[in-house]
Amino acid sequence: MTFFTWREKQWVKKNYNKKDIIAVGFGITCFGLSSDHGTLKKYKGFLVIHKKGLLFKGRFSDILFDIPVHSIKNVYHGDSHKETRLYQSAVKVDFLTQPEINSETIDTIAFKVAYPAQWIKIVKKHLLHESIRDTV
Repeated sequence: MTFFTWREKQWVKKNYNKKDIIAVGFGITCFGLSSDHGTLKKYKGFLVIHKKGLLFKGRFSDILFDIPVHSIKNVYHGDSHKETRLYQSAVKVDFLTQPEINSETIDTIAFKVAYPAQWIKIVKKHLLHESIRDTV
């Protein structure tokens, strides 16, 4: 385990109870918000899916995306973000930007993760409360 992963695990342990964590992924690439101005950004870090939403924290930057569960509207597979082709599989999440004022403004964030179908399934089951049938 690298020093960075160890440090990220310590951060997760410090900030979340084990029973609240649904899934954690390290070495995740976040492509930022679709509403951000400028070109596509890439942030390396970790992703935590917890009972109250999902969180991405950057490894080498102060970037932190914390999306509450009640804001999340959709999760799906994509291969582009901000009109830029990613040339890789990504998990995209649509969410309300200001749910506290019942805003209808939707933003999108994209992540490169290993096994995107599994991450999508986890978010749909635990955060969107959709029943998922295993198709084997």
